[in-house]
Amino acid sequence: LLPAALEVIPLAALAGVLVHTGWKLIPTTQLLSLWRRHRGEAVVLVSTAVAVVSLNLFEGVLIGLLMAVVKTAWETSHIHLEVDDDVADGPIKVTISGNATFLRLPKILDTLEALPRDRHIELDLSGLRHLDHACRTALTSWAAGHNQEGAPAVSMAPALTGT
Repeated sequence: LLPAALEVIPLAALAGVLVHTGWKLIPTTQLLSLWRRHRGEAVVLVSTAVAVVSLNLFEGVLIGLLMAVVKTAWETSHIHLEVDDDVADGPIKVTISGNATFLRLPKILDTLEALPRDRHIELDLSGLRHLDHACRTALTSWAAGHNQEGAPAVSMAPALTGT
């Protein structure tokens, strides 16, 4: 509102206020316990603070926001694949649980491609909390390709509805 008044304030004083405010935002007494419990949060916090001080407030906040989004995407895309091959001649049961997103699609396909082609495979998708379109399409295509090769059929347990 008062650009003329801001021009009177020395730039070094404004920078000092910025550094002081940024320093007060960092919970220095709790930083070590934050590092032990949530390393990703600590890295985002420290990186944002360093970026604010070394670049400027706007770019530092943008870098922190970008790092938080990437960290969240990484954490929410965790998936667990369990291959149960107890019986030598019986079907192989593959249980997929977690969030099946395009970020974990290579892991899913690598696991499925490593399965023997001469056995019946049961895919259990009931443990999925989220199945995005890319994963659904890839799983359907893999099952269709596996079935066309003359191998025993792949059966898929129902996944989530409406995702």
